[in-house]
Amino acid sequence: MCLKKFVVVMSVVLAMAGIASGAARAPIHIGSVEELQRIGHDAAYPLNGYYVLTNDIDASHTAQWHDGTGFAPIGQRLEDDDSRAFNGWFDGQGYRIHGLVINRPDEKGVGLFGSIGKAAVVVNLILEDVTVTGNDYVGSLTGENWSVEVAACFASATVSGRSRVGAFIGINRGLIEACEADGEVRGELYVAGLVGRNYRGTVLDCYAEAAVSGGSWVGGLVGQTVNGAVYDSAWDITRSGITVSDGGVGVIAD
Repeated sequence: MCLKKFVVVMSVVLAMAGIASGAARAPIHIGSVEELQRIGHDAAYPLNGYYVLTNDIDASHTAQWHDGTGFAPIGQRLEDDDSRAFNGWFDGQGYRIHGLVINRPDEKGVGLFGSIGKAAVVVNLILEDVTVTGNDYVGSLTGENWSVEVAACFASATVSGRSRVGAFIGINRGLIEACEADGEVRGELYVAGLVGRNYRGTVLDCYAEAAVSGGSWVGGLVGQTVNGAVYDSAWDITRSGITVSDGGVGVIAD
């Protein structure tokens, strides 16, 4: 993880968060994984709310939740209808969510967020030792990203699925900026260390060093890019075990 770059960008985005959203509405504080799980399931925690983490969260006990299926992803993936996706603002303030477990191998749209909608912004969040299992559209942060911006986030995760599987995001249709991912990712189709499939999305100034294994359209950073763009981004060839990516530059880290 390029910590210096991450901290600098994080501070800039944090300032933007305060300007853009602070004056509009008071933030809803999230201080536990139980409060996190209420988003979209409790009228006081709407999918279009403005949320801030107030401390690090130990989410390791989610492995026993919901008969072993773990944490229920925030927001649902409904193809082009994102009315039930997360469309709010989520500011992690540099805090960590540690040990989150999601075990839903038969479900699509799996991650901390099932789907991040077109009006959403997610910034300054660290996911640490996260384990996510799904079917299609699977990532540690989200299965599907349509967002205005996901920025200054970091994930260390073990992610597995079938198609459109990324250590960070399954499929990207929005903007990802200054984000990093490591850990391990496994799948069959469109599998990569950051984004499984970048479809009409933009990846900017990102980095991946997750170990990657899959069948077709496998990449160190991005599995496939279709009508999208990848700028100023890279992946670690040695740690990923992958020499190709549909976007980004492969590097051998010191």
